Amino acid sequence: DKKTYQMDPANGEEAIRETALDIAEGADMVMVKPGLPYLDIIHRVKTAFSVPTFAYHVSGEYAMIKAAGEKGWLDADACMLESLVAFKRAGADAILTYAALDIAERLWAERL
Repeated sequence: DKKTYQMDPANGEEAIRETALDIAEGADMVMVKPGLPYLDIIHRVKTAFSVPTFAYHVSGEYAMIKAAGEKGWLDADACMLESLVAFKRAGADAILTYAALDIAERLWAERL
């Protein structure tokens, strides 16, 4: 049960307090996980603290986009790239994603 160790998703202030504690304890970077539902937290962390801020595009987010693409409900490649751009726009310095290889190959091929 994740409720025993994860923060309350409705409490953004708790996320900022926990980030401050992590940095005070010596963290040289922080990661927001899962990333997509917490773009606001990524932005707040990046604005409040001067440490590298990473976003984790978790497997469920990745799988949701891939499955919708397979069903023909959306363009999975475009949606995946747009979700990663949203992380960067929110302030993430780096993104950990299951789509890394696919995105790298696409960016290289298109020279974006």
